[in-house]
Amino acid sequence: MTKHAKLERVRARPHPELWADDELLTLREAAALYWPDGPLTETSLRTAVRDGRLPISQIAGKFFVTKTALRNLTVCEPLRDDPSAPGLTRRGPDSGYLSDLAKIREMRARSARSTPAAGCKS
Repeated sequence: MTKHAKLERVRARPHPELWADDELLTLREAAALYWPDGPLTETSLRTAVRDGRLPISQIAGKFFVTKTALRNLTVCEPLRDDPSAPGLTRRGPDSGYLSDLAKIREMRARSARSTPAAGCKS
């Protein structure tokens, strides 16, 4: 079966309202149905599954999703304050590229102190 043949169901019913809320769709079908021109793809949805943000049904090694699960995935929510929680975290004052640059400078300084100068023999 070709990649395009797998999307026959979506071509037959190209609008999400033509699908039942609990009807199973493959991740490829879901991406084609809801985001035919991007920004989400089958790979994006697989990542959401891996990160625990998209509940699926796995049957015969295939991932299936429902409209309800997709609707919940796309709900905007505040970033999490707990860095151990799955998903994005809020950046604190010790994050960002300026902080990263400072840490790199620190590492270089430590490395320079612990490494003998070039050309010197021990």
